[in-house]
Amino acid sequence: MKYLFLISTILLFFSCQKEEIQPNGEVLPPQPIITVIDSTEQAPNLEGQTWVITGYRVGEIGNMISVYDTLKFTTLTQYTYNGNQSPYSFYSTASAYSLTLNFTPYGNLSGSIYQGNLNTGRIDGLKFTDITFGSGNQTNYYLWIKRI
Repeated sequence: MKYLFLISTILLFFSCQKEEIQPNGEVLPPQPIITVIDSTEQAPNLEGQTWVITGYRVGEIGNMISVYDTLKFTTLTQYTYNGNQSPYSFYSTASAYSLTLNFTPYGNLSGSIYQGNLNTGRIDGLKFTDITFGSGNQTNYYLWIKRI
């Protein structure tokens, strides 16, 4: 019995945890974990890049129509389409990047591009949908674009 009491006392003593107490008697809150994001891990962006639409097709069937429309991404949210400034959005999704080009001659076009497209500087026939407010038909355009 004596040994059981001694063992219980020792276990009780070692199972206690020290609390950090501030001068006014309050328990300190847990300290936040600070992480540093390496600049190499940040999401890519289009700022400062120039791309050219070299062709498009309306719908899934038909021939590509050749064009030479210049897209200059001047900031993280603004670009020029053949010199006309407009807003755009570019952000990461689960498996790709979503690019929305506002106020193009074809409407507000939104589509997905992939890391391989950014690496090679080529977009070959990817689908972009006209998402212009009030446009009920949601026309699909397939675009050929290259970075210059």
